[in-house]
Amino acid sequence: SAEVTLIAEEEMKADPAGLYADFSRADLVKTVLDWQGSVVEVSSSQFRNAIAQIQLLNPNVEFNLDGL
Repeated sequence: SAEVTLIAEEEMKADPAGLYADFSRADLVKTVLDWQGSVVEVSSSQFRNAIAQIQLLNPNVEFNLDGL
């Protein structure tokens, strides 16, 4: 039907290489959660590096990092 064709076309736009074509919903959720965890880790690491650089350049300034 036209609806199935539209869904197939949308899937091809989102996943042109077909990497996720055989994934179950659970597999997709797991993949998204894994990526989400990685993004949080990288962002947190970059933030800590930026704070360390600011502290290095401002040794006489006391930073309040409570809650970060």
